[in-house]
Amino acid sequence: MKRLVNSVYPPLFPVIISLITGILAGNFLPDTPIVIYAAFSLAVLFLLFFFINKVKPFVFSISFLAILWGFFSIARALHPDFPSAHISNYTDSSKYAISGKIVSFSKHYFHKQRVIISCSLLEREGLDPARVNGRIIVNIYENKVDGNHIHGNTGTSLQYGDLIHFTSPLKPIRNFSNPHGFEYERHMKFQNIFGSAYTDSRKIIVLPQGPIPFYIKMIRTIEQTRNRFFYFTMDCLENKDAAAILTALITGKKEVIPLELRDDFSKAGASHILAISGLHLSIVSLIFFFLFYSFLALFPKVLITGTAKKTAGVLTLIPLILYAVFSGFSPSTQRAFIMTAVFMISFVGEKENDPLNTLALAAILILIMDSTALFSISFQLSFMALLFIILGFSLLRKRKWKVKKKLITMVITAALVTFFAGLGTFPLIAHYFNMISHVQIIANLLLVPLMGFICLPLGFLSFLSFFFFPSLATIPMDLCQVILSFCINYIQYLTGFGFSWSRIITLTVKEAGLIYFFFAAVFLILFRHKKTGIGLLTLVLLSGLFCAGAGIKNKYFPGKMNITILDVGQGNSALIQTIEGKNILVDGGGFSGSFSFDPGRYVVAPFLWAKKILCLDAVILTHPESDHLKGLVYILENFKVNMLIKNRDSTSSKAFKELISLCREKKIKIWYPGPGEMNNGEMNNGEMNNGKIRYGKTFNGETEFDFGKTILLFYGPDPGQFSNNLNNNSLVFQIGFKNFSMLFPGDILFEREMDLFQKNDLSLASLILLSPHHGSSSSSSKIFLDKVNPESVIISCGYKNRYGFPNPYVLESYYSRGYKVFRTDLDGAVTISSDGIVYDTLTHKGR
Repeated sequence: MKRLVNSVYPPLFPVIISLITGILAGNFLPDTPIVIYAAFSLAVLFLLFFFINKVKPFVFSISFLAILWGFFSIARALHPDFPSAHISNYTDSSKYAISGKIVSFSKHYFHKQRVIISCSLLEREGLDPARVNGRIIVNIYENKVDGNHIHGNTGTSLQYGDLIHFTSPLKPIRNFSNPHGFEYERHMKFQNIFGSAYTDSRKIIVLPQGPIPFYIKMIRTIEQTRNRFFYFTMDCLENKDAAAILTALITGKKEVIPLELRDDFSKAGASHILAISGLHLSIVSLIFFFLFYSFLALFPKVLITGTAKKTAGVLTLIPLILYAVFSGFSPSTQRAFIMTAVFMISFVGEKENDPLNTLALAAILILIMDSTALFSISFQLSFMALLFIILGFSLLRKRKWKVKKKLITMVITAALVTFFAGLGTFPLIAHYFNMISHVQIIANLLLVPLMGFICLPLGFLSFLSFFFFPSLATIPMDLCQVILSFCINYIQYLTGFGFSWSRIITLTVKEAGLIYFFFAAVFLILFRHKKTGIGLLTLVLLSGLFCAGAGIKNKYFPGKMNITILDVGQGNSALIQTIEGKNILVDGGGFSGSFSFDPGRYVVAPFLWAKKILCLDAVILTHPESDHLKGLVYILENFKVNMLIKNRDSTSSKAFKELISLCREKKIKIWYPGPGEMNNGEMNNGEMNNGKIRYGKTFNGETEFDFGKTILLFYGPDPGQFSNNLNNNSLVFQIGFKNFSMLFPGDILFEREMDLFQKNDLSLASLILLSPHHGSSSSSSKIFLDKVNPESVIISCGYKNRYGFPNPYVLESYYSRGYKVFRTDLDGAVTISSDGIVYDTLTHKGR
């Protein structure tokens, strides 16, 4: 095979590849002995350098050190050695009086603030005070909000460096333990956060402390300035969405932007504009470089000597640093700053530097300082976008692409930047966000200049003047409101079309890797390395065909029926995948009260996308209480749902109204098992046979939903029988496949269990029982368990939930009968696979 010439790769290419290889090896094989790993590293480097000409011994040595550094730095981050006094040893959900120092800027949300504190003291009744160390995240619930937006000062005057005291349960950071789920615990560990707490803002005591160090005073001044501008903007502008975006552009407080608005920008492929990123810092650099250079150009001696450009570049680094610090200097901002600064220094140097080499240098600096950044979504998106922009324009220059008219060149260049960036980030977006925008180029052609090159400078002008001339500051701010209001309407107009964006299934790491190898092969061919490119392309296509074939077989010819009881915390949600290849979702989880976490968005939907599911043949809502209902709203919004099956109960809750509204808007048929009539798309029994699904009334209130070999049998209740009890009105149904059966009883209580028992002609006997009402003492009566007589029981409940589910007496009843008991709070998601004769049970945590 022909070895690749050195001109294709930047000099730092071997170093960054070695560093990334080391980090990945340390992530997947952290316990590898040093001798074996060092030998393996040398072998990998020799193999890599075999394909690259003229690799110098110095580069080889640096690459070897990089691969070792990557391995040990990530292994240390994943498995830190904590002392006995570390806070992670106390996160058992017990209530403590906690003392600690605030070590972050406050983040403002709709109904709360969030800060990070470094704990110093824990006190608990009956125990001696414990001196501790380590960081936790604290949610501070507020009271003053205006509509759906934060408005004005909430009254909490906490600031960076305050020593605070409050009482709260100290909870561990835990994942929702589901296949393909987001590893929240690992994500927080990378930020050195090992617990969580919550309190009311009125119950926090700020403790006195000694003299405040100068650097803390400076940080406090920055935070106070950010918050003042935030409150000033929200108070001055009538359009709160525009105010939130302007606040995010200037201060980096992206959390104040409503979630629905962020979704609209994501659908348009323009969400990068809302966060402090390389784009914003590049614009800031260009603005200040132009200002400094224009000023220095007024002095002929400076201009003639050629130092004006270099001086302007050096001076530009000062506001760049100040802006990065002012915007919170989050990890993503740090990475954007390093990348922008490296490119700026390279530009000031006036040398013919390879932009790929500059990009590699920025990546090396970031990963040496923080190896966990490799697993950050923002890091991956930023570098892939820049890499493809650089490669794309390098290819155009190689092909001598040129347009004579300047205006047309600018427009085409802007469109190509968006195109290449979108091409490079598409596999990552499909992997992480399951969304693809079809109007990305159209959206960014207008939004980037309006929001980046007009609103951002105007916002800075307003910010610089609002301290001393508040009335003057409102002039550019009002102009920003007009422009941003137009941008918001433009985004909503674009995304209002059904074809403007679409949901896509989750690409696995292997699938995303294959796509990137495909791109690499195409680039090699276009850069005139045809033999290597064609060889790689052939290998990628063969691997892709194999993966596609395996995926088609698993989707359409599963061979077994699979039922997965998901871990959604204190709630219920399950996916049934029939032998016929049909997908049925039972409930969607949810939390009561004003709790903002949506398990439909963050748990159920990612699980379905990872299962390659975009369409649900049926969604079953057992009863309209929040812990079963709330997550379904997001599911109906983002999946094609053929039918909603529910009982006749309705509530006045916002989630229920949204669910029914979505059914009408999307023309989703609603089926009520039991006697009744069909009207307005709502069906009761009757026959509907499209060759795939049929359903109809049988006897005694039982209703059958028939897929062929798989049957869902619903048991009452009779209309109005338990009209005042949402739990007892739950849909109870049994799924049967040949000799396999499982009973889903919803949240029924003793009264409904007795009713089912008294109907002697009902056969509730099932191999597996989903524990009624999450294992509550108000359910699982002796007569009910006698009637079902299962081999295994699955309990869906939250870890150390406030209701005490499952009840110890219920657990003892299960164990005394010899049932195998599985719990989502301890075992994670529980998956049952059956060929209709035997079944296997597998938990996500492997118990």
